[in-house]
Amino acid sequence: MKKIVLKNTLSLISLVTLIFLLVSVLKINILSNKYLILFIMIEVVINLLGIILINLKKKVFLILGFILLLIISVVNAFGFYYLDKTNTFIDNGFSDYVVVNTDYLVITNTNNPINDIKDVNNKIYYYKYSKSIDLALKKLNKYRFESTDSISSVLNIINNDSNNYLLISRSNYDYLMSSTILYDRNNYKIIKEFSVSYKELKNNTVKDSYTIYLNGVDFTGVMRDFNMLVTVNTKSRQIVLTSILRGYYIDVPAYNIKDTLMCLGSLDSDVSKEALEKLFDVDIDYTFNVNTNSLVNIVDTLGGVEFCSDYDFTTTHVLTTDTYNDKNGTKLRVTKGCKNYNGKEILAISRERLNLRDNERGRINNCRKILLSIGKKTLNTSTLSNYSEILNSYSNLYTTDMNKKTVTNLFKSLIENYSDYEIIEQYPDGSDGKGMGHLGTQEVGVTIPDMNQVNTASAKIKEVLKNK
Repeated sequence: MKKIVLKNTLSLISLVTLIFLLVSVLKINILSNKYLILFIMIEVVINLLGIILINLKKKVFLILGFILLLIISVVNAFGFYYLDKTNTFIDNGFSDYVVVNTDYLVITNTNNPINDIKDVNNKIYYYKYSKSIDLALKKLNKYRFESTDSISSVLNIINNDSNNYLLISRSNYDYLMSSTILYDRNNYKIIKEFSVSYKELKNNTVKDSYTIYLNGVDFTGVMRDFNMLVTVNTKSRQIVLTSILRGYYIDVPAYNIKDTLMCLGSLDSDVSKEALEKLFDVDIDYTFNVNTNSLVNIVDTLGGVEFCSDYDFTTTHVLTTDTYNDKNGTKLRVTKGCKNYNGKEILAISRERLNLRDNERGRINNCRKILLSIGKKTLNTSTLSNYSEILNSYSNLYTTDMNKKTVTNLFKSLIENYSDYEIIEQYPDGSDGKGMGHLGTQEVGVTIPDMNQVNTASAKIKEVLKNK
C-alpha cells in the first residue's frame, strides 16, 4: 500500500511540475515552434517513461523509474522557478504602457518678496517646448501665462526685474543651472513645485524590421554620453549598429534650436529621438534608455565582467560613482588584453575618452564591448546561483517603450538563427566646430556631422529595413 501511495505521489509531482514548466515556457514565448514542439515531446516522453517504469514489477525498472521521475521533477521545478522569475521581470520591464512623468517648477528672482505662487498676480512665462506643458498649464489654470521659445531671454528678464516668473520643467532648470556658466542658482528661488503625468499605451504591433534608439545618460542625469541606432530585421537576419558621436550638432525640432546630443541629456529621450529621425531621415520605432547609475551594481552582482583592450591606458576619472572631481581617488590602469573588472572599474572604462587613441569613437567602441560582455555574463550558467539578484539589479537599468511581443519575437529569432545574423557596424563622423549648446545659452565645442557619411549610414538603415 505504501509503495502504491509513493508511486502515485511521485507521478503526480512529476506531472504537476511538468505542467507548471510548460505554462511558463509558453508564457515567455521565446522558443520557435520547432524547438517548442521538440521540448514538449522530450518532456512528455521522459515523464511517461518514468511513470511506466515505476509501474513495472521488476525491481530494476522500478528503481530506474523512481530515479527518472525524481530527477525530472527536480529539473522541472528549477526550470519553473527561473522561468517564472524571468517572466515576472519581462512583464515588469516591458509592460503595456509607459508612464510619462514631468516635474515642474515656478521660479522667480531671489529678491522677490513673494514666496508662494498663491500670491502671484503677474503673468507667468512658460517655455512652450517643455514636455507635457499642456498638462502643466491645465494644473495651474487660474494664472495668466505667456509663452516663450527662449529660456535665456526670460531668465534675463527675471534677473533685471524681480517681479517676473517662469514655469519650467525641473530637468531644464537643473540642466541650465548645473551645466552652464551663465546662470547662478542662488539668483533664483522656487515658489511652486508639482508634477504631471500620464500613461501612454504602447503599440503592441510586432514588426519584422524596426529601429531602436539606444542611449545612455551619465550619473548626473545631464549628459547623454552614449547614442546608437539599432536597426533590426528578423526576416533578413540583419542588425545594423549605427554609433553616433555625442557632440553631433543637429537640429532639435522639439525646441526649434540646434544642440548636441550630449547637451540634450537632461531632457526627455523623445527630444533626441526626433532630432535623430530628422538627421538620418528614418523613423525610430522604440527608445531604450540606459541609466549608468545601475551599471556598477549589475557588474558587481555578476561578479565582474571581462573587458578586452587593444592597448594600455589610464582612465581620466577616478574610481567613483557620483562625481567628476578627479583630484582625490585612484585612477584605473587598463592593460592590453582581457581582464575581469568590477563595477567601478567598468564604469571608469565606459566614461573614458580623453586617453583613448580614437577619443569619442574609442569610448563608443568600449561601451559596445561592455554591453556585450554584460549580456554574455548574464546568460552564463554560473549566474544561476544568484539569478534573482541579477534580475533585480537590472530593474533600474533601463526604461523603454518596446512592447513585450517585439522583445520576445527578437529573442525567438536570435535563439533559432543567431549564427545566420549579419551584424553591420557604422560610425558616421564629423569635424570639430563651435555652436550654441545647452539649450542655446552657451557656445560650446561641437562636432559638425559629415552629411555624406550620415546619408550613407541612412541609406544602409533603409536598405536593411526593406530587405525580405
